[in-house]
Amino acid sequence: MDKGKLVFFDVDGTIVPGDTHRIPDSTRRALEQAWERGHRLVVNTGRPYRHVEGQVRALPFHGYICSLGSLILWEGRQLFHRTLSPDQCARVRDLGRACGMYCLFEGETGVWCDLADTCQLARQEFAWLEKNGVPAFSNTDRPDFQFDKFVTWPGPGADPEKFCRRLSALFQFIPRENHMLEAAPCGLSKAEGMRYLMEHMGVDRQDVYAFGDGPNDLDMLALAGTGILMGNAPQELWPRADYVTARLEDDGLCRAMEHFGLIG
Repeated sequence: MDKGKLVFFDVDGTIVPGDTHRIPDSTRRALEQAWERGHRLVVNTGRPYRHVEGQVRALPFHGYICSLGSLILWEGRQLFHRTLSPDQCARVRDLGRACGMYCLFEGETGVWCDLADTCQLARQEFAWLEKNGVPAFSNTDRPDFQFDKFVTWPGPGADPEKFCRRLSALFQFIPRENHMLEAAPCGLSKAEGMRYLMEHMGVDRQDVYAFGDGPNDLDMLALAGTGILMGNAPQELWPRADYVTARLEDDGLCRAMEHFGLIG
């Protein structure tokens, strides 16, 4: 196989196990070998760059696509960043309150949440990010409140349909686990971030690989010449991939890279 393929990786569930947060040694070795063979490696995550764990940033990646395509970095240089205006942020916050939605707002400024009035899942994510050094703000009424994207859960008596409908001109909503919705700004996605880098670097689709494990990865898997799902992905997603590897904890990422000749 020729060197110099462009390879995109989701983070949670693809590089980092969601339960232990301990990157498998086989994953580290596979990424190092791929780097040495001249492949260009890119993180493609729903998390803002500032929220990406230090253990991930320490791995040999050439670039990052973050916040579902809102921020693109290449070799330490920012190529693209789109954030929401203060008025748009306030509108989402106020509508969330009116519709009974619990929201966790994410951006390069940090993580924002009305901590006194939210669900346990949001509190857990907020606490984990704060513990990992992400600036954490527990009051979204601050004048500097701003974010790039958000996730949301319905509270008791919530009206998620109204919430999504009223924001449909600004966001597309991706169903996730535990009744969570992930909101991506319209026109942005993991796939659009990939497309931007592919055009920027002049790389053809057949030379692109993508690894993921969740619903927000499906568009990037479809755009890649080869889309690979981890074995820990929900089984209903498996038909949407070109190849399903073993679970991450069972050396799935390393095995798939070997299978396609990216390392070996």
